[in-house]
Amino acid sequence: MESMSTVRFARKRTLGGTFHLVCYIKASYKILIYSLIHREKYLTTATYLSSRAFPSTLLSPTPSLMSSSLSTQPILIPGIDALNHARGHPVSWLVTLPDDKDTNGGSQSLKISLVIHSPAAHGQELFNNYGPKPNSELILGYGFSIAHNPDDTIVLKIGGIGGDKWEIGRNARGVDGLWQEILSNFCSSAPEAPTFEDVLDASDMLQEMVQTFIERLPNDGPFEAHGIRPDVATMFSHYLEGQKDILEAVMEFARSKEREAIAMARDSGVDLVLEEE
Repeated sequence: MESMSTVRFARKRTLGGTFHLVCYIKASYKILIYSLIHREKYLTTATYLSSRAFPSTLLSPTPSLMSSSLSTQPILIPGIDALNHARGHPVSWLVTLPDDKDTNGGSQSLKISLVIHSPAAHGQELFNNYGPKPNSELILGYGFSIAHNPDDTIVLKIGGIGGDKWEIGRNARGVDGLWQEILSNFCSSAPEAPTFEDVLDASDMLQEMVQTFIERLPNDGPFEAHGIRPDVATMFSHYLEGQKDILEAVMEFARSKEREAIAMARDSGVDLVLEEE
């Protein structure tokens, strides 16, 4: 059995009657790429492709920009891939499948259209809408960021409790699932009716967790001394702002649960006094 990197040489006749060597490389895609060009060029090319590719679900009878690991492959649509992103920009994708019939009874070829629903003046730039993406995805996939991006998120996971990952957005959007997971760890007797001690312990745990993440965030500059390009520094600042804002919102959520626990204790005749560390 030949290995994946076997190299064969054969002689092939040209139109002029002479011979030249042809190298048949039996290799996987990555081995072939790394054999022919430098790694940096490969990474650059892969970035160009990924930043312009669309999911193949766009060509289905029900077009969608949502990717699926089971059935989606990257496809290129030249021309449309040149449009920049505008958040919230109203657009529609229309797909005409090959088996559709036109009004004259003939068969149609596969067609895909991007319909922009906002009016545009002559000479004005046309925009696409890449979807509600956080800055982390915009930076890694497309090489740009949005200041104060409303779609920014952070993924949190409770180690040692469960395997769920919770994607939380600004204003602590989506934090309820994370809170219920933490709270259930303390409600051993009556999960449906937590005591003020349960709520207080869960609040403390969430605050400690968020504080750890806040302390781990890097500082925002200065970047000039490290040779970082200004556009990269701007993207990093946008990303860092979103992470800080979300974590601070989750921290405030945890403190509101602490205040809720104090009120529950007061209603049961217990006057809680929390000491600041």
